[in-house]
Amino acid sequence: MTQSVRLSGRDGVLSRRQVVGVALAVGTAGLAAQAQSETMPRIAYLCGRSLATDANLLAAFREGLKTEGFVEGRNVTIDARWADGNYDLLSALAAELVKSKPALLAAVGGTAVPIAAKAATSTVPTVFMIGTDPVALGIVDTLARPGGNRTGMVLLSSSLEGKRIDLLHEMLPSAKAVALMVNPSMPGVADQVRDAEQAATALGLRLTILNARSDGEIASAFATLTEATDGLAVAIDSFFISRREKILALAAARRLPAMFPVRDFTVDGGLASYGTSWPEMYRWLGAYAGRILKGAQPRDLPVQRPTSYEMVVNLKTARSLGIALPPTFLSRADEVIE
Repeated sequence: MTQSVRLSGRDGVLSRRQVVGVALAVGTAGLAAQAQSETMPRIAYLCGRSLATDANLLAAFREGLKTEGFVEGRNVTIDARWADGNYDLLSALAAELVKSKPALLAAVGGTAVPIAAKAATSTVPTVFMIGTDPVALGIVDTLARPGGNRTGMVLLSSSLEGKRIDLLHEMLPSAKAVALMVNPSMPGVADQVRDAEQAATALGLRLTILNARSDGEIASAFATLTEATDGLAVAIDSFFISRREKILALAAARRLPAMFPVRDFTVDGGLASYGTSWPEMYRWLGAYAGRILKGAQPRDLPVQRPTSYEMVVNLKTARSLGIALPPTFLSRADEVIE
């Protein structure tokens, strides 16, 4: 059964001519909106983590774009893809995004992402966030003069793993044996392990390396820990960040004090974390993307490094674990969650 639609006109019902006019107006407006969308520069945003864990970082990227005059939906569009910590998906996702001919590619959420972006294109302007030296990986020529089509920010996260071991020992001064969880699939993992081992040796700690690249291996890694393990450090890795709920639950079940790589772990109930401010870095990267959309060349924009780091401590978690944190350790915290 067909149902008629009555629209108010001068006599309560639109004439056929009026209906046709309304339809043409609506169609014209739709075509105009589509044309406007097609003429806007489009950013292809590829993240190795997930929307659930990184929505705030995408928002920070948008804020950075805004500082250069770009507002999503008004004069720029963003087409996002998420690998959910599965590095095997990155090559296909990068190729798909490059094939769509974006104005710019943002490669974030793990060292493997800029590597996949490099393999996918040597022409599309690209901004990246990376944890390992991009010169050593061949992603840029030098930090000061990147060359080619890529620039961004380097965290050099491997050097932070030794620092986290230092802080774990400072947090647990009586500790004798600790563990470091790493993802063996992550580019640069050898550097992470080396720096952590050097720090542990200097402190007289026994260090166990836990390898985990899947949900099952995370659970298995925790199952291998003995009662002699006094504390845990989790290396920076996109997969671990995307699985932080699982890691936090397993650490809590074992009542294991742990030092995490990003603030989000501590906010969600982890004991402590040390790392850079990720929202600040993503705002900066968004601003770099905006400069490129306005005509700057990636090859002329130096690769940057973060200048500040933050330590966050969750006192509620410390109390639940029965840990009295040393006053000197607490005094160094940038944020204490009560």
